[in-house]
Amino acid sequence: MARRYIPVALEQRVRAAAQNRCGYCLSPQHLVMARLEIEHICPRAQGGSDEEENLWLACPLCNGHKSDKTTAVDPQTGQHVELFNPRLQNWSEHFEWSEDGT
Repeated sequence: MARRYIPVALEQRVRAAAQNRCGYCLSPQHLVMARLEIEHICPRAQGGSDEEENLWLACPLCNGHKSDKTTAVDPQTGQHVELFNPRLQNWSEHFEWSEDGT
């Protein structure tokens, strides 16, 4: 789908709410070698809107990997589960860094 224009004021609010960090890997803007992107939590291809509550920041790597997906297979259970929603869920309740940095 073609990228729609996101008004500057809306983009600034999303960036402030996300604290200029990717909602998925938590990389801060100053460490990402590209501009963090405005991401649709529920992709437009799946009926998601351009409303503020459906927008967040993502690094190009995470945004490209997520793409238009809303679910994925949990590798531990084999069940289809909803993807993490950085607006509604707490990162540390879903992810953690291991000692080897992964």
